[in-house]
Amino acid sequence: MQPKTPQAFDSYTRGLGSWLGYNRDIKNEKVFYPPERQQSSYTTVAEKADFLKKVNHVPVNAQRGGHVGMGINTPIASRTDTDVEDRKTRYVGNVTGDEYDATQTNYDTHTKYSVLDAWAHLNLFHQSYGDHLNLQIARDQLMIGFNGTHAAKTSDFATNPLLQDVNVGWLEKTRQVEPKRIMGHDSTGLATTDTWKLGEGGQYRSFDALVFDLITNLLDVWHQGADDLMVLVGRDVWLSHGMILLGSSNLPTERAALQSWFAAQTVAGLPCVMPPFFPNRGVWVTSYSNLSVYHQLGTMRRFIFDNAKRDQVEEYRSENLAYVVEDYGKIAGVRNGALLLPDGAGGWA
Repeated sequence: MQPKTPQAFDSYTRGLGSWLGYNRDIKNEKVFYPPERQQSSYTTVAEKADFLKKVNHVPVNAQRGGHVGMGINTPIASRTDTDVEDRKTRYVGNVTGDEYDATQTNYDTHTKYSVLDAWAHLNLFHQSYGDHLNLQIARDQLMIGFNGTHAAKTSDFATNPLLQDVNVGWLEKTRQVEPKRIMGHDSTGLATTDTWKLGEGGQYRSFDALVFDLITNLLDVWHQGADDLMVLVGRDVWLSHGMILLGSSNLPTERAALQSWFAAQTVAGLPCVMPPFFPNRGVWVTSYSNLSVYHQLGTMRRFIFDNAKRDQVEEYRSENLAYVVEDYGKIAGVRNGALLLPDGAGGWA
């Protein structure tokens, strides 16, 4: 390290120790986050990714348990002839009986001295170093949410580059619990050989038609008109949709109008979102409020180690997390790979 770097980094670890309530430099010491600091920390991480900050982040005490989201999942208005019977209440929480399982997730990193040297002269060294780590943690959480299929005892990044083996994400959880909500899976959750052509001459002539079908046939009826629904779409599907729209007219005025409409990103009257790391051929309908990350309090740990033998600073972080769908009646999708798109040569791929 250059002379200024140890001073800047020691100031960072002292400040972190004070913030956590240790009131000392915590370098080379394993520390635990108190609940209020853990909540502040995962909120800071979520702010680094637009999609992640819009879903629910729920603190829980137990590692396993039932859903704790308080969203109202069914209509509650009713009438009762009280001359005949008593009025009856309806439960307003999650009625699926599904459970969460908060699994340990490690964020273990190292930063070379040369990189720290490049930051040491900055007045905002603390922020630069912290942002560097928090940004990737946010990206990883989204990657797991959309691609995670299981929690291996030891993950293998070479064979699971989208972190498929770190935890069970939202899409996989839906397949495991209620596969009937997903086109392209049978009642047991196994993938079928069914495919659907999306475009002129296909089973769905337009993207709008596919989304309407998901809403009317796979969502619970009381969610079909919800004002917070959105469409999650993969890059391949969205680009194909745009090319079909722009290729449907040669008139400059119509093309300009279509370009503006496409830029607004709406399908079937719903806002359309293309999240990072979402499956390229995926199409799902749900709401931000229906997706949650549960954080088990008391499980956020951190160890910052100055490893001079390797000319690097190493960080070992961990936290127990669960990716939760609050109401399976408010989510529907198409299995990634079940949609065929026009190949531009008169065929489908």
